[in-house]
Amino acid sequence: MTALLAPKSIALVGVSDRADSYGHALDRMVTQGGYAGRIMRVNPRLAAQSDGRIATTLADLPERPEHVVLSLATARVEAAVDEALTAGVRALTIFSECPDAPMRQRIGDRVRAAGAALCGPNSMGVHNIALGLRVTPFPVPLDLKPGGVGLIAQSGSILGALMNNDRRLRFSQAISTGSETVTTAADYLRWMVDRPETRTIGLFLETVRDPEGFIAAMEAAAVRDIPVVILKIGRSALGARMAISHTGALVGDDDVFRALVRRLGGHMAGSLDEMAAMLAMFAQGRRATAPGIASIHDSGGERELMADMAEDHGLAYAALSPDTKAAIQSVLEPGIAAENPLDAWGTGQGAQDTYTRAVTAMMADESVGTGLYVLNWRGNYYLHEMHAQALADAFRQTAKPLVAVSNFSRSDDAVLAERFADLGIPLISGMQNALVAVRALHDHGPVARFRAPEPAHPHATHWRSALRGRDWIGEAEGYALFSDYGIACPAHGLAGSRDAAQAIARKMGGPVVLKTAQPGLSHKSDCAGVKPGLATAQAVAAAYDDLTARFHGEVLVAEMVAPGAEWSLGAINDPDFGPAVRIAPGGQFVDLLDEHVLLMAPFSAAEAATAITRLRAARVLSGYRGGARFAVEALAAAAAALSRLAWDLRDTVAEVEINPIIVGRQTATAVDAIIRVRVS
Repeated sequence: MTALLAPKSIALVGVSDRADSYGHALDRMVTQGGYAGRIMRVNPRLAAQSDGRIATTLADLPERPEHVVLSLATARVEAAVDEALTAGVRALTIFSECPDAPMRQRIGDRVRAAGAALCGPNSMGVHNIALGLRVTPFPVPLDLKPGGVGLIAQSGSILGALMNNDRRLRFSQAISTGSETVTTAADYLRWMVDRPETRTIGLFLETVRDPEGFIAAMEAAAVRDIPVVILKIGRSALGARMAISHTGALVGDDDVFRALVRRLGGHMAGSLDEMAAMLAMFAQGRRATAPGIASIHDSGGERELMADMAEDHGLAYAALSPDTKAAIQSVLEPGIAAENPLDAWGTGQGAQDTYTRAVTAMMADESVGTGLYVLNWRGNYYLHEMHAQALADAFRQTAKPLVAVSNFSRSDDAVLAERFADLGIPLISGMQNALVAVRALHDHGPVARFRAPEPAHPHATHWRSALRGRDWIGEAEGYALFSDYGIACPAHGLAGSRDAAQAIARKMGGPVVLKTAQPGLSHKSDCAGVKPGLATAQAVAAAYDDLTARFHGEVLVAEMVAPGAEWSLGAINDPDFGPAVRIAPGGQFVDLLDEHVLLMAPFSAAEAATAITRLRAARVLSGYRGGARFAVEALAAAAAALSRLAWDLRDTVAEVEINPIIVGRQTATAVDAIIRVRVS
């Protein structure tokens, strides 16, 4: 990877004297970028007239280059790859699209066999700003200042947008991965994590081609406290179809991917603007020390809008201490109250000192984690030059995150943004983008090791054997599986006759429910296959007769579970990232309420409880409007047990659904079991 991204020497195959060609543009970018390594060139047409500056073939070069760049037509790429690998080259970049899949496969096989790295095909290049290396035929400003932001993009246009249009992000490396025939986004991520200059990394992803490598790289980033910001496409059905056609790769389930990124300590962006804002925030390198925020303004209306928007993002304004308020009040003009958020503008007399000291006091308050200096920031405006100095002075007096925010995303703030970047101060355009970035900053923190090795459940081996190759798992057998993993289930039995059904009901001594056990029938309630609340022998017999007249197979007789809050638990087994468990309101609400949490398996009961309590529907469990309080901890324990089941049986089970699980005052009881086995 170092030969690809930080080589000591590089050979450009296909350099050209035609001004409008890739080869000519590539030569200019590499030559003028400031790269200090050795640059060699190859073009048989130009070699004779070049006075030795250009070689006829790679074999004619004075030394073996570490990295070979192929700026060639697709028809010439495969032979050039073979020539480079024969010469012992360790890294290649291919700009050509190489649309023929078998050709890409052949190239990939040869590169992997040689143990080399490959950027592309269909890459728009590699930039190592820290080294002045610009391996691209596309014009990108050559005077970009290096910084701590790594960028990995599966779209060259996205990379170009971020590098060409603004100077507020200071990149260390920026990579257009192309079709990732050999070297994947996970490989680039892992390499960047180990670079000393890296402070944060952004990824624009269409798909993840190496799930295990991606997880390992994300874990490494978390260990080094390097925030990773991801913008992933394919959330919609249309987006997924277009991504498949664009990359030739399957797109994983977006909900599972988001749950995985959250569990690994990463951050998902919803747009390119949000991604840039989050990277700018994290590149500052400071961390929030408290959950509260503070902001200073020169407008009352702007201040009120900011307060509303902060609440929408789950951000709370810090309650300033009396001492902090007194310090702020001492520098404000008469009639202006020391508040948070603060509109500190009065007549403008002594405004620079007022704003500097007010911001400094705010940032010194122990309840403030992050500060925002909000204006319609724009260049060539004398008042904003004053505010810029006030912000810079305050920034030097705090170690906490302090950022400038333009209240309008189209503010003419680019010149100021570059000046602030020189000082280490992000200027984020648009309050929405800024608050998304602050939310990510405040969410960022240490994460526990993901899927730490631990022994499987004692019953796991039995159930792997019992379930493998099955096309149907009945509810009774599902209850047995759940019980072995510690998930409470109702007393039950299978009846093959009316007399047997009555006997089971008598043994239970209370109201029972009868359900058809017809193989292959999952949603029994939808076809009147469930008969609840049967309290007499006659009722049991009548229900049994009705079910056996309309369905095949035995009948399940189960005790009626006392009423409670109905929730649902479901496990899915993602082909790329493994099992995850969905926790949501259940019963009839499972399809009506679009609220749930998805956690990667396995997880602890404590993790589940924290996630559940963040749902609005969890208020029903905690005595909403004077109602009964239900056992959240029991629901969390059941979810954690299901996560262990899903993880242990990940090679056997494809899907599990418990809907509903009835949460009572002390227990949570599964009253349904749908299990689908993986197809071998």
